[in-house]
Amino acid sequence: MNDRSTIFEVPPRFRVVSGPWDAQVDERTIVLGPGHAFGDGRHPSTRMCLQAIAAFAPRGGFRLLDVGSGTGILSIGAAKLGGEAIGVDIDAAAVAIAEENARRSAVEARVRFATTWPDGAFDVVVANILREVLTALAAPIVARLAPSGTLVLSGLVSTDVPEIVARYAPLLDGRRPEIFERDAWRTLVWRLAARPSPESTDQSR
Repeated sequence: MNDRSTIFEVPPRFRVVSGPWDAQVDERTIVLGPGHAFGDGRHPSTRMCLQAIAAFAPRGGFRLLDVGSGTGILSIGAAKLGGEAIGVDIDAAAVAIAEENARRSAVEARVRFATTWPDGAFDVVVANILREVLTALAAPIVARLAPSGTLVLSGLVSTDVPEIVARYAPLLDGRRPEIFERDAWRTLVWRLAARPSPESTDQSR
């Protein structure tokens, strides 16, 4: 371990290291090198996203889309859980930083980063960005969520929640999210796996 490293735990699954790191990287350690991209794991919204991924991502293989990926910390966390992730960021410099962090964290084979949106559906979509960006990107975000997927939105304070719920709920069959809080910050989670199928709805009539 390098004495200039900053190490902190994000229970129950992750340990985040910022700075130089020359020790063995295990299945729970996320290593972030120097860089100015957003997301070093210490902000409450980032920590809640990591915890939501650990709690709600499908067990075994899954696909995650990380919108506004920054350092790549959330994509790397998904890979540590056995998933495959694609991170999207408008900043090409952030993409390069995220790719290097994936290499440092020994998950470069399971993640990729780009400045353009991917096609296809994802089991988990996570976006830890500003309220106005979440509002503007609602349609493309929901379009890439699998029918039984999980959507995690963060980077919000309490006064942002009504607007985000009003924007997203109609796109998600009127479903309302679970709301998690840490200090002044809020994370919204829609878990669609429990959504009743048309067949079960018809049979209940």
